[in-house]
Amino acid sequence: MLPTSVFNAYKKATGAVEDASTQLLTMTEDQYNNMQSMMFKIGVEYELTKNAQIWPRSMNDSLSVPSNKICLIFADMGNVNVGDGLCFIHGFTFLQRFYSVYDVSNSQVGFATTQYTQATTN
Repeated sequence: MLPTSVFNAYKKATGAVEDASTQLLTMTEDQYNNMQSMMFKIGVEYELTKNAQIWPRSMNDSLSVPSNKICLIFADMGNVNVGDGLCFIHGFTFLQRFYSVYDVSNSQVGFATTQYTQATTN
């Protein structure tokens, strides 16, 4: 989930368009080939490769999205002031790419790369 301003910038940068029936951003193969990694700074930078930014293509049928479209994982979380703390929400796809450790006693979370962080398939 991205703040509206960041979501709109992402949409513009990727050329993705919103699918009216699913509300997901979709793109063509050519647009996907031109995508770049998305970088998140949480103390240090974490990279979501272009492949980590898409839903598994095998799910297109279950989402009623044409097989020639690529669905992106990001959604608009509404108007949030970037820099006020909650600037994005990482979900399942991010957690598939990075180990996460939650230290509740000390109110901390840590991330580390996995064998899937740079995977080129999903």
